[in-house]
Amino acid sequence: MTTFVQERPRSSARGLRVFVLAVCLVILGLEGWRYWHDQGHEFERIRAETLNLAKSLTQHAQDTFELADALLVDVVDRVETGGILPNAIARLDVFLVERVQSLQRIKALTIYGEDGTLLSSSLPGHRGRVSIDALALFQHHRATTSSDWFVGPLIRDPLGGDWILTLSRRFNKPDGSFGGVVQASIPPRYFGNFFGRFDVGSQGTITLIHQNGTILSRYPYIERAIGSNVLNDPQFRNARGSGNYDYTSPVDGLMRIGGYQRNHIFPVGVIAAVGRDEALARWNEELVFRSSIIGLLILTIGSLGWILAGALRRREHAEAELAILATTDGLTGLANRRAFDRQLEVEWLRAARQKTSVSLLLIDVDQFKAYNDVYGHQAGDECLRIIAKTIAAAARRPGDLAARYGGEELAILLPEADEADAATIAENLRAKVEALRVRHDTNPPSCILTISIGSATRIPSLDRSRIGPDHLITLADAALYRAKQNGRNCVASEKAA
Repeated sequence: MTTFVQERPRSSARGLRVFVLAVCLVILGLEGWRYWHDQGHEFERIRAETLNLAKSLTQHAQDTFELADALLVDVVDRVETGGILPNAIARLDVFLVERVQSLQRIKALTIYGEDGTLLSSSLPGHRGRVSIDALALFQHHRATTSSDWFVGPLIRDPLGGDWILTLSRRFNKPDGSFGGVVQASIPPRYFGNFFGRFDVGSQGTITLIHQNGTILSRYPYIERAIGSNVLNDPQFRNARGSGNYDYTSPVDGLMRIGGYQRNHIFPVGVIAAVGRDEALARWNEELVFRSSIIGLLILTIGSLGWILAGALRRREHAEAELAILATTDGLTGLANRRAFDRQLEVEWLRAARQKTSVSLLLIDVDQFKAYNDVYGHQAGDECLRIIAKTIAAAARRPGDLAARYGGEELAILLPEADEADAATIAENLRAKVEALRVRHDTNPPSCILTISIGSATRIPSLDRSRIGPDHLITLADAALYRAKQNGRNCVASEKAA
């Protein structure tokens, strides 16, 4: 049975909610992309700054070793020229003290003989009591004829016990044979103090490191860290001459972001790093603030969108209800006259195009006025509802439409039904109403509720001057009149011309 109620359009409220959700997701997506993008930029900025700092401090370390080497070259020249006799050594004692006392970078200048015994030093009082014949620096110079400098491993100072870095050169006797070693001692604390001039935060560190992975100096200076080795760290082992170096510190376990620069002359490098958490703290605070604002914005948009969608849905529901009311008879629940006329026009045009028939049944309750007078209007209304329910059940084919035509008159529109089909449906409907056995004392001779039906069938024409929908109604009405004239409780049909 064709529904006479207008089909509800797809709810705009759902589309609005989808749109609001999409907007919120887009905002979240853009903010997430911005977070990822900005975080990447922040990391790059931090890495660039720490790398530049590492480059500068590596240059300072190079300057320190070059200064120490310049002193060594001068001392070697004096030793090889003046010899190591007592008078020459006495002059060297004064010279070494004068050269070192104004330099914070150099702890001591020391001369060792061919057997490793101390000959002269800028630190007086150790002559003859100290020997370095077992140290790597001494063995290196004794084993090679090269007069180049040598950066020895980090050692405890034979003259004091503190950690020192050593830069040394050999000197030769007049015959060219090994004469001994001149050594410059550089205190790691010097680098630690110098590195402290640069702000790397409370979690940051600056580390001077040997190419073999040994930590030579560090800021903040931690004694137990000096001499430890990080060669097992894959990032350090695979590090190139310069680049970023993010790591978890083996000293204090903090995650750090840094830059590493190796020196191209001396076997040392500098790692300048800041604590990851501390470096990102301000950026994270801005992120929290920005995310809070975005969250409030999304919450506001979402709430307003949901409220508006709810209001729109209620409005659409009300409009749909009004549309139903506009096409429905309030008493019987069938289509009203307006819906019937519209559907008749639609089906008439369709049948005209397809050259098929259209049938119409007009139904009238026999002696309905007398029924109302005897049983009352409420009973009369209930009577119409009972018959409407029966009619609605009869109009069960696709396209059929049951309607209240007016007063106690009801109608069934039967598209594509010929005269025989319409007559069969009408007779079945009449019999069903009669089978209800509703008492109607003023409807003799059966004294039960009955109906009369007028049936008309036509094949429409697109030429309205010949035949139109009104003509079908007129024919059905004439047939209904004949049914009443024939004694009621019967079906009369209007034959096709």
